[in-house]
Amino acid sequence: MPLKPTQPNIDSTTMPDMSKATFHVLYDGPALANHEMNVRDLAPALLALGQVLEEANAAINDGRAQVSVQVKASFKTGCFGIELDVTQSLIQQIHLAFSSENVANAKNLLEWIGLISGATAFTGATINNLFRFLKWLKNRKINKVVLLDNGNVRVVLDDEAVDVEAKVIALFRQARLRKALEDVLKPVEREGIDEFAVTNQQQSERFFTISKHELRYFSAPDEQPEMLAEDEVEMNLQLVNVAFREDNKWRFSDGNSTFYAQVEDVDFLNKVQSNEPFARGDILKARLRRVQSLSGETMKTEYIVLKVQEHRRAGVQLPMTFEHE
Repeated sequence: MPLKPTQPNIDSTTMPDMSKATFHVLYDGPALANHEMNVRDLAPALLALGQVLEEANAAINDGRAQVSVQVKASFKTGCFGIELDVTQSLIQQIHLAFSSENVANAKNLLEWIGLISGATAFTGATINNLFRFLKWLKNRKINKVVLLDNGNVRVVLDDEAVDVEAKVIALFRQARLRKALEDVLKPVEREGIDEFAVTNQQQSERFFTISKHELRYFSAPDEQPEMLAEDEVEMNLQLVNVAFREDNKWRFSDGNSTFYAQVEDVDFLNKVQSNEPFARGDILKARLRRVQSLSGETMKTEYIVLKVQEHRRAGVQLPMTFEHE
C-alpha cells in the first residue's frame, strides 16, 4: 500500500501565501583552507541542493506550493560555508482556503530533510529527518515496513528496527530527490574535501555531518523497472535490418514504427543458421510478446518474437491473379 504522509496541523485559511526559511551548510577539508572552492564542484552541488528542496516540496505538498532556493551574496568564512534562503509560495490560494488539505511550509521541509536542526532528530525513539534515517540505515536491506497507529512507520531490518516519521519515509522513496542528494555530496568525493555539514548561522556548531567514508550511505539506489503491461499479438513484421547478433535482436517495422525485437523461435533460428535466405523487406507473420515497463520517468516497450508462422520474401515476383478456363 502506498504511504501517504500525514500533513502537519497548519490552518490553511490563515497561512500566508509565502513562507521563508534560511539554512547553512559547509564543505570542509584541507583543500578549502583558503575559503575557496572550484566552481565546477560548487555549481552542480548548489543546483542539486535546489532540486532536493523542489522534490521534497513536490512529494509532501503535491503541487499545492512551489519553492525556490537563493544563495546569499556573502559566503561564510571558515572552511567553505554557504548561506541559503528557501522561499515557498502557495498555488491556488483561493482553493486552499476552502480545502481541508494543509501545506507544509519551508521550515517544515528543511526539518524533514535535515537541513536545519528543528526539533531533535529523534522524538522519543522516532527518527524525524531524512539525513538521520539514511545514516542509521547504512544501505542495509529493509525487510518489513509497518504502518503504526500514531501515523509513523516502523522500519524493520534483520536485527534492528526503528520508528520513522511518515513524511521522512515519503522523502526516502523519491528517486529524483535521492539522486539530487547524492549530487549535493559529490564535492566530498574530491581529494582534500572531507566533510559536508549542516550548521548554525555563525557556523560555530555543526548539527549534522557526513564524512567521506559515509558517502556510500547516501548513494541513490538503482531504479527498479516497474512492469506496466504485457500482452501477445499476431502481427506482420517487415525486416528492416537482418543482423545476426548474439542476442538475436532483429530490427522490424510494423508499418508505423521501427523497433528491435528479440527472436526466441528456435526453429526459425535454426533456419537462419542453415543459411535460409533472409533479406531487407521480407515479411514475417509472427506471434509477438510486448512488454511495457517504467524505469524512473522513462517508459519503454520490449518486443519478443515467440513464433514465426510464415516467411514471405519481398520483391521475388509481381503479384498476378490467374483464372482457369
